[in-house]
Amino acid sequence: MTATVPVELPEWAWQHPDMRQALRSRDVGAVFRHVQHYGGASQARIAMAVGMTQARVNEVINGRRVVVRLDVFERVAEGLCMPDDARHLLGLAAGRERRGGGPAFELASFPEVVRVYQTQSSAAQDIREQARTAAEWDVLAVRGLGLIGLNDSLLRPALTRPQRAAP
Repeated sequence: MTATVPVELPEWAWQHPDMRQALRSRDVGAVFRHVQHYGGASQARIAMAVGMTQARVNEVINGRRVVVRLDVFERVAEGLCMPDDARHLLGLAAGRERRGGGPAFELASFPEVVRVYQTQSSAAQDIREQARTAAEWDVLAVRGLGLIGLNDSLLRPALTRPQRAAP
């Protein structure tokens, strides 16, 4: 595989409503079409940037292939130098490098990924029940609820397991 060379779009292109809708719906074909339109990039240029073949980019643009793998979404975001707010709309974490961006993404756009609580008390019962019954947890991001590491953690009772007696 050849080295990738990123494609950079002007900041306003990432803020365009059509681009933002394509990101929200994780429609990489539409994102590629917008990159062609707003950035003047050819399919071959996009392919080099995101580590795909030109034929694969063509299939994605024309709807014959759909991107579903997280590592491919990451390659697309990196290759297109997506600002963090665009990465968030695509469902990805912020990039390694802090960049300026437009307005923050809307958490309500991702009901399958996040739950938003106004206060810790409004979340407490739901969090305790989820923690009590879960076999494992995937915590992507938690802010302000004191879930782990604080004395009044909502997850602490579920984290504390009875210790077995030594044999």
